[in-house]
Amino acid sequence: MTIHDTAASKPFSRRTLLKSAGAMGAGFTAAQIGIVRAAAAESEEIQEILNITATTERFGVTVLGAALASDAEGNYDKPFPAPVRAIVTAARAQEQFHLDAFESLGGQAITGTFTIPEVLLTDFNAFFSAVVALEAHEIALQLTSMHIFAEMKRPDIAKVSFQYAAEEAEHRVLANYARGTRPALDTAFSPSYYDQPSDHVAFVKEQGLIGGTGQEFNYPGPGEIDASNVTNRTPDGPMVACAMNMPQSGGGGLSGTRDGGWNAQGSLGLLSILGLGAATLSLRSRRVAAQRESNQE
Repeated sequence: MTIHDTAASKPFSRRTLLKSAGAMGAGFTAAQIGIVRAAAAESEEIQEILNITATTERFGVTVLGAALASDAEGNYDKPFPAPVRAIVTAARAQEQFHLDAFESLGGQAITGTFTIPEVLLTDFNAFFSAVVALEAHEIALQLTSMHIFAEMKRPDIAKVSFQYAAEEAEHRVLANYARGTRPALDTAFSPSYYDQPSDHVAFVKEQGLIGGTGQEFNYPGPGEIDASNVTNRTPDGPMVACAMNMPQSGGGGLSGTRDGGWNAQGSLGLLSILGLGAATLSLRSRRVAAQRESNQE
């Protein structure tokens, strides 16, 4: 059985998809959701990022669903090869899981209605070229967002933002490969297009994808969402520390001493971001000491 056969054999409704997501992993804890929602209530910037990201992901689910339906109807000048169709099918489910994550944090989509130009539903190269460009701009949105999260000392939210952006980067590479670009991974660093998150909404509108003249599609678009080939469906890993000691006056940085060194609290704060704690630090110190004794013998 090919990967496409496997993907096509287990269609999911959105309701089933959400139930499956709960079974596969707990996702955000109630505490994490509470922290982010409280931060969003205090910061228009965070709420704006959540809303724009939710809108972006609703569009992703919708446009990929429309493309899959158009391909099934034989509308493209070049039909999707089976491996490409399987990739687009999985990518659509991934966008849904992204949406679920950001909506659980309080994100509210600006709209659920999108306008898709006919060329994107009939021209193979035009569609995948558009996906490449859109994914690059989605990554840029998260780069801008992470900058804001860093300024606000919210590494917990920045971590999830990076997990999401990393997946979108993979979508970009796969779309680039599908349209024949070699090497498909053709950038060393992702471009940073935006000064502020709202620039992304302006870009999407400029492309005619919201309020444009193309065919209207309402989220989630045609067809069922198939998540049978998608794993790691919720943001995982340790919740990074976001209550690090900061200098009381002057400059930035993490718990620095006046002479520019690191104090013990600052070191442990940094280690907590890396998923390490005092116990791990102590264990590693003992191992280093034992190794030194062994070398001396």
